[in-house]
Amino acid sequence: MVRRLPLSAIGVCLILFSTACGGASGGAGEGAAASCVGPYLNDQPPSGPFRAPTPTVAPGDGLTVYGHWYTSTCNDTGGDEPLAPLKPVQLTLTLPDGSVTELGEFEPHGDDMGFSTTVTVPTGTPAGVATLTDNRSLPATYEFNVSQ
Repeated sequence: MVRRLPLSAIGVCLILFSTACGGASGGAGEGAAASCVGPYLNDQPPSGPFRAPTPTVAPGDGLTVYGHWYTSTCNDTGGDEPLAPLKPVQLTLTLPDGSVTELGEFEPHGDDMGFSTTVTVPTGTPAGVATLTDNRSLPATYEFNVSQ
């Protein structure tokens, strides 16, 4: 049985692929066969794992969050182009009660074109999920739990 994707789904896949790779292709006339890690946020330093258990933060405490791979360069197919940072991003924290805090602007730099910031959960914040989001057109998001 052959399954056919609707044209709208194919278009979304192409848009996501070209955005994640900064529009890069594998080379002149060839298609890219790479994943090209796109920008992401987590609580792990550049040498840490991609995924880790979701942390829980108590009101009044802080959590260091890292941005990774904020670059338009894609060397996954064997290229050796120098990493070029994307423009600085704004980070926004949305707390479980719906309140929003702008955390400021962060400029990618270093070996993984990243940045870090410590997010402090305000005292009195109710328990639930907090979300950190960047301001790119396809935003990176990171969620953590807030305890009582």
